[in-house]
Amino acid sequence: MTLNHNDQIVWPRRPNGMRRRASAPQILTKGRVARPAGWLVRLIVLVVVAVPSLIITSPGYVAFADKLPDPSQVTSTVPEDTLIYAADNKTLLADLHPPGYQNYYESLSDMGTLLPEAVISIEDRNFYNEPGVDPQGIVRASMVNWQAGSTVEGASTITQQLVKLRLVGNQTSIDRKMREALLSFEIERRYTKPQILEWYLNSVFFANTAWGSAAASKIYFHKQTKDVDLAQASMLAGIIRGPTIYNPLVNWTSAKNRQKIVLEAMIRDGKVTAADAANAFAEDLSPPTHLFRPSNTIVAPAFVSYVTSQLIAQFGKEMTYSGGMRVVTTLNPALQQIGQNVVSGVIQSLRYRNVTQGALVALDPTTGAIITMIGSANPNEYGGQYNLAVWPPRNPGSSMKIFTYTAAIASGKYTMTTPVVDSRFTYRDPMSGEVYSPVNYDGRTHGTCQLQACMGNSLNIPAVKVELGVGVSSVVQMARLMGAPPYQLHGTDQNGFGIYTNDDPLNTFGPSLTLGGYGETPLQMATGASVLATQGTLRTPYAITLITRGDHLLFVHTASPGKPILDPRTAFIMEQIMSNDNNRAMIFGRNSLLTLPGRHVGVKTGTSDSFADAWTVGYTPHLVVAVWGGNANWNMKMTKNSDSYFVAAPMWHPFMQQALDYMGIGDEWYSEPAGLINQNCHGQPAYYLPGTHC
Repeated sequence: MTLNHNDQIVWPRRPNGMRRRASAPQILTKGRVARPAGWLVRLIVLVVVAVPSLIITSPGYVAFADKLPDPSQVTSTVPEDTLIYAADNKTLLADLHPPGYQNYYESLSDMGTLLPEAVISIEDRNFYNEPGVDPQGIVRASMVNWQAGSTVEGASTITQQLVKLRLVGNQTSIDRKMREALLSFEIERRYTKPQILEWYLNSVFFANTAWGSAAASKIYFHKQTKDVDLAQASMLAGIIRGPTIYNPLVNWTSAKNRQKIVLEAMIRDGKVTAADAANAFAEDLSPPTHLFRPSNTIVAPAFVSYVTSQLIAQFGKEMTYSGGMRVVTTLNPALQQIGQNVVSGVIQSLRYRNVTQGALVALDPTTGAIITMIGSANPNEYGGQYNLAVWPPRNPGSSMKIFTYTAAIASGKYTMTTPVVDSRFTYRDPMSGEVYSPVNYDGRTHGTCQLQACMGNSLNIPAVKVELGVGVSSVVQMARLMGAPPYQLHGTDQNGFGIYTNDDPLNTFGPSLTLGGYGETPLQMATGASVLATQGTLRTPYAITLITRGDHLLFVHTASPGKPILDPRTAFIMEQIMSNDNNRAMIFGRNSLLTLPGRHVGVKTGTSDSFADAWTVGYTPHLVVAVWGGNANWNMKMTKNSDSYFVAAPMWHPFMQQALDYMGIGDEWYSEPAGLINQNCHGQPAYYLPGTHC
């Protein structure tokens, strides 16, 4: 490596003698000589300031010091990125930060030695020996810059630069330099050199959104600071003096020339050998293979959006994006990948049915943890930018019958074997006068069937009859109790988005409720099914397990025993109805996609009118999954006969299989709770609440 001082990169200067940070470089020629008056003035001012500043009892010092910022503010935290992790506390899901700013605080001991030593050599070689201001350095820099005819070497110490970064700003004035010098002396008196160096290296700008050593190492080299080599450390150290002109992604030649100067300074200070420096300079650091641009890849974007909204609600936007929080979530990264692959793959295969989007939510019913959340099948299709797993509400179709039949069993008016006549009828609502005539999906009637078969085969007419038998309001209340309050639409806002409420008076709901006439979301449907999966206990879904900030614990999720919602006997009866393949054989056939070979599973499908929405919701004791398929624009329908079995079930089935396999869970089901009555009804075993019978 040849270090030629006749071709140095120098800063262009303003008329007042200050360097232009954002300008293009100029090549120094021997014919150009700059006037040193500006540096001589600086030198005189600093000498005048330094002497009284050391005499703390000086009246002039005291008067001036009263106007200074509090030196202790130099220890204040700087804005830092918030990092969101999966449940394993290792998989980074997202890095939240303001545009153009990334910072991750790290201790000096975590930085290794190469980058700190390189920075000291090029920025402040006397750092460990000076009292905050370096008179010798000022004289040396003044002479070097006078000889060069431009600003080649800086005179500000690391402590002064820290003061500028954190306390006084970079306004060009003698007053600012005086305050900078006085504060530097005071900070040196209060704090140790390692503390000052740590704060400085965490505050300085390395260009390309990188503030601080950790961000610079991560962005440019995808490494931790302690792992950068000499070539990388010298490149980073060279950026500090001029983040624009020495930006290696913009001015490669200037950056390499600056790297030479850094390496030469390290040789001068005895920190590296000439041979090591030559090898470092020869190392290929060129972009894009060895030097990288800022990037922010988000894993599970819908889930991250969901978590971010909760953070903002609890801590505010500034804290969320600049508070340096470390957030551990409930997301299982392996199951998330399985879910995304399944949803995206199936929806792509169904394009011929005019289906463009899908969503999936998986819960651990034993805790309420959201372990998978797929917000869209394709981010490039309409609606792909939204989290369709949580908003907006969509028509759940016959999957809403989960709440109808649960309310019916709980009421004691119906049993799993109650005969229900599947025959056409017309209902007139006594409040609204609305006339309602339900029809089955296949347009036919099927005589009299047991309630469990009416549900399993998803017959609409019997479902409405049962709903009216227990009362529409009872079904609404059951859905609300189970964590799935149905939404009503009240027009649109000024942006064309629907206005929904889920606390409307009970008497405002009509009998279309059981067929999905009111909105639900995949998250709510999974929540409702989870109550059956826990045999009657509601555990509110949650996404955040732990939040820390530095050494401080901000939040920890407390495991909840849950809220008892259903009699476990009612839940058990519903589990038997929903898991019995015989109950759906008439419509779906046996061993369909609604079964899991070798496993028990409870499941219900749903398809909305005009084929706008397709659902499948199912559960085992340790996994609850709700899947939706359709188009983000409700007015854009799927092709005729694109019901849930052809759209949602092909997503639900493989996800359940693969997820349970990954979790190492085989066949598991529920034990019969005490207090049930066992009877054979028409040759088949059945379960009854006390006071009911075949």
